[in-house]
Amino acid sequence: MEWQTKENVLWNLKLLRLKFPKMFLLLDKAPWNKNKMIMSWLERENIPYLFFPTGASDLNPTEFCWEVTREEITANESHNSKKELYDHLERFWRKHEFKHNVFNYLSP
Repeated sequence: MEWQTKENVLWNLKLLRLKFPKMFLLLDKAPWNKNKMIMSWLERENIPYLFFPTGASDLNPTEFCWEVTREEITANESHNSKKELYDHLERFWRKHEFKHNVFNYLSP
């Protein structure tokens, strides 16, 4: 999604729900995830969810992916345009395999 707004997050959650009727969400506490619109929809749809603890970005697998991306793409190179950056990111994400076990993040 181009912008992370509560409306865009809700739209994408609805699309995910169509593809994956049974789902469990792990969310960070960003305002676009933790707001009345999203929470109400999750409750109405009976979708179970948990939030990652505050200040524990190291437990969030998405943050791991962004860290690798920063190290490999955005911190080491300059890009002449937004399109060039998007293209470079897309190529990287398509060929890079992020190796981590999500269950490591769920253990007590």
